[in-house]
Amino acid sequence: MWKGARFTSGRFPSASLNRRHLLLAAAGLAAVAVLLAASGGVRATVGGLRISARSPWPAGLAALLVTTAWWAGARRSNAAGSDLDLAWLTLERHSRLAILVIAAISAAVSAVFATSSAAGADASGYLSEAAQWAAGQLFHRDPLAGVVAGGDPWVTVPLGWRPGPLTGLQSPTYPPGLPLLMALPHAIGGAPAAALVVAASAAVAVWATGLMATSLAGGVAGILAAITVATTPVFLYQAVQPMSDVPVTAAWMLCWALLIRPGVGSRELGVVTVAGLACALAVLIRPNLAPLAVVPLFAIGWHVRKLVTFSMPVALAGLALAWLQWQWYGSPWRSGYGAADELFAVGNAGANASRYLTWMAATSPLLLIAPAGAWLAWRRAGTRPLAAFAVLVVGAYLVYAVFEVWSYLRFLLPVLAVGAVFAAVAVAAAIGRIGGSWRLPVLAAVVLAVSAHGISQARALEAFRLADQQRRVEQVAAYVSAALPPEAVIVAGEQSGAIRYYTGHPILRWDAAPAEAVTAAVTTLHGEGRPIVMALDAWEREPFRAKYAALPAMSLEWPPAFEAGTSHRTLVWRLADREVFLRGGSVQTVRQP
Repeated sequence: MWKGARFTSGRFPSASLNRRHLLLAAAGLAAVAVLLAASGGVRATVGGLRISARSPWPAGLAALLVTTAWWAGARRSNAAGSDLDLAWLTLERHSRLAILVIAAISAAVSAVFATSSAAGADASGYLSEAAQWAAGQLFHRDPLAGVVAGGDPWVTVPLGWRPGPLTGLQSPTYPPGLPLLMALPHAIGGAPAAALVVAASAAVAVWATGLMATSLAGGVAGILAAITVATTPVFLYQAVQPMSDVPVTAAWMLCWALLIRPGVGSRELGVVTVAGLACALAVLIRPNLAPLAVVPLFAIGWHVRKLVTFSMPVALAGLALAWLQWQWYGSPWRSGYGAADELFAVGNAGANASRYLTWMAATSPLLLIAPAGAWLAWRRAGTRPLAAFAVLVVGAYLVYAVFEVWSYLRFLLPVLAVGAVFAAVAVAAAIGRIGGSWRLPVLAAVVLAVSAHGISQARALEAFRLADQQRRVEQVAAYVSAALPPEAVIVAGEQSGAIRYYTGHPILRWDAAPAEAVTAAVTTLHGEGRPIVMALDAWEREPFRAKYAALPAMSLEWPPAFEAGTSHRTLVWRLADREVFLRGGSVQTVRQP
């Protein structure tokens, strides 16, 4: 097979086969060492089994010993160069298997570090909407509607929901795509089962990204693309939370991976049908990108039957979405986030461009060379529509609302996945020009550098600590459920959606309505003998006190009854404890880490 080599069949002879195994083992051990060093180690509990691996030194030392053993054997046979050359060919030949393994590892990381928590607006909104779908209900019925009738409708609406078209009904804020995917798992196993949808989506996103790069530039490019997107910090950050960013990326990437495969124009309709279904799902998950569903049509070409086959599920998804928005928000053109003119403004483009570019340069600098890869692959089938799709997604979010937190780079996750494809094309082309036996060591160095940087950044940005930080919300909910009767009312803000999701208690939103409306509701409900409880994140305490300074019952000058959390804490005050405190009695605070 190779001139001057000791083999001709394309396979390693027995001695060389043993050396290949040593090379693979050394590469794997080196990867483990680098990843442990970058991530700070792995500590997780899966099915009651504690998994812990902290120090990179054992794996690093083992990698060095195995490499030394390979080098000694290869040097005796004068076969170091041929071993590396054939290892490169083996990597190319089995690249699809390698991409599948990378995707499986990505899913495992997502599952092991998953928060499985309804903390905050997005997670509680998606999970509670999934619960509504599982129960076969379009709306949530507000038990306080009759009590606070005539007041501000936002008083009793938690985060993730909004007032419905009729008094007493509440509509979900978020689009139906992800909650529909979560509904069945949620019905079977609650939030932890629903969160597995995101882990599965992470695997699909990584796999599809790798396949796209393979179609454009070969197996090595596919492996590079899969590793790049799997270790992008914002991908890791979102892959452990029950939110829509990774699932919508998976849907779009699956659509494109199926359409830009070589010869798709002549393939059976089944491939195009699945691509259309993936695009339809992407529309249901992230409707603001629905107009971009026309872009994949250019990758199909002038095949009328295939165009119709692709478009049918997308059109049906659009009709279903329009009907739901009409039911929930009163207009098929209005989303749960508000009207388009409330969300988009051309004046936002400059601020967003600066933020997105800064965040990308800091967390995923390799993606900045994506334009070079797009130029190299420009003549390949599918490259131009794929590049156009990425540009249009960027354009859509440049004019979107401006945010100050780096994690909002998540809006561009489909673009980052496309960027990983093109960046991998550029890197693979550069390595290919090196030639000879140096290609594999250079590839290994690039892979380890990209992975180490991405994982270390994700670690610094606390992606792997989110589960510990958010566990406090479930602890608070457990306390509320155990200590309070069903008629108790919870005054909350940031965790209002989570507390209603976990406990079923009605909510008063302190931050969403005027102070007079909330004060009137508290006075009415307290006068009826309902227990009133304030559940606030620590940072909410001072804004809460400032807003309700005129109402002594909301002063929070007495100790909380419960407090939970590590670096982020949530506290619970019972209004009944205020009277005990003012009479000189003691209020005990239960604290959980």
